[in-house]
Amino acid sequence: MHSVKSTEVNSPETLSPRPAPPDFFPFYIVPGISNFRDIGGWPSATGQIRKGILYRGSDTNRVQPDGIVKLQGLGIKTDFDLRSKQQIEKTGGYKEIDGIERKWTPVFNDEQYTEEAARKRYELYAGEGADGIVEAFVEILTSGAQMFGTVLRQIIATVPTPTDSDMRTAPALFMHCTTGNNRTGVFIALLLLLLDVPTELVVNDYTLSEQGLAPTRHINVDRLLKKGAFEEYGPDEARRKCERMVGARAESMLALVEEVDRRWGGPKGYFKQEVGLGNAEVQKLRDILIVPAPSVG
Repeated sequence: MHSVKSTEVNSPETLSPRPAPPDFFPFYIVPGISNFRDIGGWPSATGQIRKGILYRGSDTNRVQPDGIVKLQGLGIKTDFDLRSKQQIEKTGGYKEIDGIERKWTPVFNDEQYTEEAARKRYELYAGEGADGIVEAFVEILTSGAQMFGTVLRQIIATVPTPTDSDMRTAPALFMHCTTGNNRTGVFIALLLLLLDVPTELVVNDYTLSEQGLAPTRHINVDRLLKKGAFEEYGPDEARRKCERMVGARAESMLALVEEVDRRWGGPKGYFKQEVGLGNAEVQKLRDILIVPAPSVG
């Protein structure tokens, strides 16, 4: 039997290569942006979620020239940046992209994104069970309700319904936080639930961030470690907690769905009570974002 030296087992050069970016739908390979995908394509109770209107992903700080070409080719006209001021400053600002208007719509204001508040959220995200992360998710939904209303009302105002003659020229939107799994993931999940996508598929969509972030997980984990996240736990446990922070566990989203039902009576209650959408606006969103399911055969 061939023996392997222990020094080789632990050597980074002998570890499994990092996974390539996923290239199956709903993912798109956009060089420099991880976890980039279309929210469309999922079956709804009355059809299918429309493709090519709303995209999600991580921030654009490291987008490459061919990544910019890809974004432009997808017809994206607006970039909604959900990050807080401190996050943007610490990562070197933001990327201006020709032909795409950046709209800064932070989920948390300056007072909500202090070092102390951020560390508390880290603990909630990295906890073993679902209670902590659901608490963090509910804070996202309440603090970011105004932002969400801004995004959705832009869709209502600028995207024609599928029956309109100019449907092919519909301007697309891109919505992102830092990694695209927590803030962005929670809002997209609630939107899909509003559009009658079955819960199990909404959970599936949320967990796709595990694959979407896999190629760059080491970058995000190292960034958190350099910030001193969880350093009081020691290096091994700190790394494990950081890896949980940039994960997307099914049980987390299932627990959030239950909490939304308990707190707001379901997604419609959330959109009406927190986001402030009226019945006509909810119906307009449904008219825009739900299309007939493709025929089989």
